[in-house]
Amino acid sequence: MTNGEHIREEELELLAAGALTDDEAAALQAHASGCEECALKLAQSRGDVALLTFATKQERPAGTVKAEFMARIRASREREEHFAWPLRRRTSNASEAAEYVTGDKTVNWLNWVLVPAAVALAVVSLALSWQNRRVSQALEKQRHATQALLNEREETNKLVGLLAAGDTITVKLAPAAETVGSGVVKYNGRMGMVVYSAQLPAPPAGKSYQMWLVRANGAPINAGVMEKGAHAIGPVWMAEVPANAEAKAFAVTLEPAGGVPQPTGPKVLIGAS
Repeated sequence: MTNGEHIREEELELLAAGALTDDEAAALQAHASGCEECALKLAQSRGDVALLTFATKQERPAGTVKAEFMARIRASREREEHFAWPLRRRTSNASEAAEYVTGDKTVNWLNWVLVPAAVALAVVSLALSWQNRRVSQALEKQRHATQALLNEREETNKLVGLLAAGDTITVKLAPAAETVGSGVVKYNGRMGMVVYSAQLPAPPAGKSYQMWLVRANGAPINAGVMEKGAHAIGPVWMAEVPANAEAKAFAVTLEPAGGVPQPTGPKVLIGAS
C-alpha cells in the first residue's frame, strides 16, 4: 500500500473482525494511525462488528442442558455465597428452585455470550475515543486559525478607517544625528491611533526600534516596538494611544529588545507634527 492509497473496504472488515494475520493487521493498523479517513472507516467497521455480536442469533442448547442445569442449581445451594449470578426468580410449582445460578460451568456458559460482546464494545469505545480526540484537535486548530483571520480583518478595518478619516495627519520621519533611514506616521488623535512604517537597518543584537508620540506636555507615549508580529500588518505597525493626545512630534529610538516604558536610547528618526 502506497502513502496515497486507502485501505480497501474488505480489508477494513477483515481487520475489524480479527480475521487477518498479525503481520497483515499490523501493516493496516500502521496505515490507519496516520490516515484520518481510514481510521474513521475502521472505527465504523468495528462498530458494525459489535452490533453483529448482539444481533447474531444464538444456537439453542441441547435438550439435556436444562436437566443438568437444574441439578447443578440444587447441588450448589450451599455454595451460593462463593459464586452467585442473578438469573431469574421462579414462580408457581417451581418456587423451590434456586434464585441464583451458581457453578463454574454456568458462569462459563454466560461468559461465552457476554465476553466477546464486552471486548468488541471496549475496542469500539477506544477507537471512537481516539477519533474524538483527533477531531477535537482539528477543531481547536481551526478555531485558532479563524480567530487569527478575524483579528487580521479587524486590524485592516482600523487601518482603512484611519487612512480615510479627514482629520488624520501625516508626519514624515527623517534621520536624527548621524543615523540613516526614513519613515512616515499617520496619526488620528480623535481615534487614538498611530500607524507608521520605516526603512531602517537591522538593529544590533539585543536591541529594538521603538516608536514614541512626543506630547507638547507630559512624558512621551509608547507607540509600539518595531518588531515582526508586534501589531504589524506587513511592514506597517499600528498602535492605540490615549485619545486626543496632542502630538508635538514622533520619534524612533533604539532600545533594549522588547521595548521600555520610557525612552532611554538614542534617537534614530524624528519628525515634527
